[in-house]
Amino acid sequence: DINFSLYEGEIVGFAGLMGAGRTETTRAIFGVDPKESGTLILDGKEITINNPMDAIKAGVVLAPEDRKKDGLCTKLSIRHNIALPNLDLICGKGGVINTKIEEELCDKAVADLTIKTPNLDVDAGTLSGGNQQKGIFGKWLERSPSVFMMDDPTRGIDVGAKQEIYSLITEFAEQGLAIILISSDMPEVLSMSHRVGVVGGGKMLGILDRNEISQNKIMKMIVEAKGDE
Repeated sequence: DINFSLYEGEIVGFAGLMGAGRTETTRAIFGVDPKESGTLILDGKEITINNPMDAIKAGVVLAPEDRKKDGLCTKLSIRHNIALPNLDLICGKGGVINTKIEEELCDKAVADLTIKTPNLDVDAGTLSGGNQQKGIFGKWLERSPSVFMMDDPTRGIDVGAKQEIYSLITEFAEQGLAIILISSDMPEVLSMSHRVGVVGGGKMLGILDRNEISQNKIMKMIVEAKGDE
């Protein structure tokens, strides 16, 4: 039972306990897991997402909770990770990859996000957590998405790299991206979000505006909902 709105240039955080339904919501929106019911409306028009390809074509992308398992092919190069979801942009007639376009696309992603890598051909799994996350950001940004869902984007990342990720997320919003931010780090959600949706038991318990957001208020909503179960 999830209902919420999201606007261009806005970061909406999802707060809740483990198992509340935050990750499940993003996976359903992205078409990884099936929806039982409901509608998705983008730019005033209903869209149908049955699988991730539908979502990508609609301009909805996801940086998943487990970056190594679901976000990257760790045994492939950073080049191939960035190129994979963008093959339609870099392939010519007959599905042959245009290596010049591929090189330009990957170089741009590395430069724009300051991905620290010796070169494009090292395995993605050899990069630090922060640079792996930037690689995931980079592959999706090449598609100029409208909606970017990020599930625990700073999990397992050192403090310095976290600040870089925060700056990038803020920059994406300033450029007009609509962002859903999930984090197990409550202060992260509170500091980064314009609004916060409080999720519990698979339901949206309420949405708090910037001037209403506080850890105490969020926990009170979660505790009261559990008491009503």
